[in-house]
Amino acid sequence: MKYEIIFYHSGKTAEIEKTADSRLKSIGLESAVSTAAVSPKELADELSASLKRVNIVLIIGGIDGGVQSTENVLSTVLSSDASSIKSHKLIDNDGNIVYLIKCQNQTIAVFPDDTAIIDKMLEAKIISELKKIYSLKQEKSDKPSMEKITGELNEQLSKSNRVRTSISIGNNEPQKPKTDKTLSAMRIAVISLIVLGCGFFAASGILLFTNLS
Repeated sequence: MKYEIIFYHSGKTAEIEKTADSRLKSIGLESAVSTAAVSPKELADELSASLKRVNIVLIIGGIDGGVQSTENVLSTVLSSDASSIKSHKLIDNDGNIVYLIKCQNQTIAVFPDDTAIIDKMLEAKIISELKKIYSLKQEKSDKPSMEKITGELNEQLSKSNRVRTSISIGNNEPQKPKTDKTLSAMRIAVISLIVLGCGFFAASGILLFTNLS
């Protein structure tokens, strides 16, 4: 099932489109067309065109109580069908307002130009209403929860931080770490080689000096 968006005096179009799509696709709704209007006449024309194509229309912006406000425009446009129109003013716990207008099988939802409020009101009010009106079902999300993702990452990190006591080589037999005695023997051998080398260079210097004399 498709829906359309009409932006009226709204400046956050891309952000709001993404938010609405993210919420509404969970109940099987798909965005069809997004248009914009800057005057009451344009809003009336766009709304009339949208209602000929789809049953669900979202109007974003223009809720300010002024002469050209969305409320006044809709009141004028829909006055001829007043007997069949049911308008609901939905208010959340923070005092945010959304208008839900129903006429037979068509629904118009009017939101303020605020992405956070739209997201909240869709989740808290509008989606549940649309599910009732059109018998829609909430689709299950296949995305893992943030808690699950965090838990898996922590488990992987804990495994990677463990110290290995042996490593596999050639025939897959573990190689034993070098002991302190082995390291001491290696140090003595290195020191002996250095001493022998110094003695060799000293002897060579004596012989060279003797020949020169």
